[in-house]
Amino acid sequence: MTISDKTFNRNNPATAVIKERFALTKPGSTKQVYHISLRIEQPLTFRVGDSIAIFPQNEKEHVEAILEVLGASGNETITDPRSKEPMSLSAFLLFKANLRQLTSSFLKSYQHYFPNPQLEALLENREKLSDYLKTHEPYDLLLAYKGFKLPLQELCALFSPLLPRFYSVASSPICHPEEVHLTVALTVYPWHEGQRYGVASRFLSHIAEIERTPIPIYVQKAPHFTLPQEDLTPIIMVGPGTGIAPFRGFMQERLARSAKGKNWLIFGERHKMHNYYYQEFWEELSSQGHLKLDTAFSRDQEEKIYVQHLMQTRGKELFAWLEEGAHFYVCGDAARMAKDVDAALHQIIQNQAALSPDAAKAYVKALKQTKRYLTDIY
Repeated sequence: MTISDKTFNRNNPATAVIKERFALTKPGSTKQVYHISLRIEQPLTFRVGDSIAIFPQNEKEHVEAILEVLGASGNETITDPRSKEPMSLSAFLLFKANLRQLTSSFLKSYQHYFPNPQLEALLENREKLSDYLKTHEPYDLLLAYKGFKLPLQELCALFSPLLPRFYSVASSPICHPEEVHLTVALTVYPWHEGQRYGVASRFLSHIAEIERTPIPIYVQKAPHFTLPQEDLTPIIMVGPGTGIAPFRGFMQERLARSAKGKNWLIFGERHKMHNYYYQEFWEELSSQGHLKLDTAFSRDQEEKIYVQHLMQTRGKELFAWLEEGAHFYVCGDAARMAKDVDAALHQIIQNQAALSPDAAKAYVKALKQTKRYLTDIY
């Protein structure tokens, strides 16, 4: 893209539509992961490693259920409490309101307007309040207190905002200048007797219509997480699960730039048969000598093997790459994976360089300070 996107931001997003969408997981998978290509309708400037912010929509059935409880048509005009923009109640609930998150302030407002012993007791018990908020949504409260009618404008002010969700760019703008590719895992979680879906992942994977539904987007820059300026620099990419997304963009760009630096991908998931995302792309690069490829499929054997175990197995070579000046990238789960990978890296350096634990820590610290150990974790 040649035109700057400085005018596009959270308050003034650009627009995209889905050009292509297909499942990356195979039948029998315990997950649903999708490749989604967005066609950008205004010029955006982004780099590999950046993220795209997506403004999702709530499910129409959810909005209709709330309107029914309120006894409203949805055509009523309200003012968005944040943007001060007039809009229909239906549009506010569809595009602006977080319909999943029930907050204590929501309960307190109901208690203020309609004093109720049950609500009062709930608000005074921190543990019960926490449990209630985790297991209920605004709809549940509205239904339970259906007889109590707040003015619609005051009610709308109680909803938390529907915030954008961020997805790593899975393509290179050099290769796809008018598109941006995403790798989206459908979030599913148990809810009472059924299940709920992540608002954004459900919107992108099932609700938005291909080439029809406008999707507001903007670029979330990641200046700390991109390719080295020097094309000869080796790179090591650790990306289990959907953490593989930015590395697809990395490799597209390195190929487009005819970069001569070595590339190494360490990918992990549950089953090779079901969860080997972009398998043909990686294996073709490997067969052509553009990529050193290692995979860990944790459920394909009795003993679970993860990316950190592969790192340990390849410790000697991994350390040799670091000594050659390689940049080390990690993308994916922050709760466990990133910590396990970090611990494995420390151990490899300690073992291969015959260093003390403190000296290994200093080595890793130096990698971070020189921007050679880069993470995009969530």
